[in-house]
Amino acid sequence: MHKFIISLILIIISVSVRAQEIEVPQLIEMLDWNSTRIDTTLKKEGYLLMQKDVDSASSLFQYSWFDKQEDGKAVVRSFIYADAAVRNLKSRLITYRTYKKEEYQQIAAWLLDNNYHSTAKFDFKEAQHTLYSNGTFTIRVKVITTALKDGRKYIAYELELGK
Repeated sequence: MHKFIISLILIIISVSVRAQEIEVPQLIEMLDWNSTRIDTTLKKEGYLLMQKDVDSASSLFQYSWFDKQEDGKAVVRSFIYADAAVRNLKSRLITYRTYKKEEYQQIAAWLLDNNYHSTAKFDFKEAQHTLYSNGTFTIRVKVITTALKDGRKYIAYELELGK
């Protein structure tokens, strides 16, 4: 009986941690959402609005999500979207960042499973950029390494998509 309860608790915990991830299909959908829908969705998932800059031609919203795990490690994610408008032209850029390698691996697997192929790679020393395309849509994936003065390194995994 105890094993069953422990298993159930572990399943619930793993589902709740995964719930804060924003998966690639939803990121693509968000390119067409209005700002209220994005804000509501992110806040329901536990993201906090950290920055908001709005003027007559553009807007930028930055959200963050943070959770400290039982092992003492932290899980951090950020979601940024920027809108720009000039006359009748409008565009949106979404940047989603995670520091969790397993999440990055899931994203990479999704891209491959959904017919995205690497079309270009760029090496900027601290950041490697790879463009993935399915023939109609392109997503930039960045792997960014940040070295601290004490010698520790942090790796961020970032997706950038826009329209």
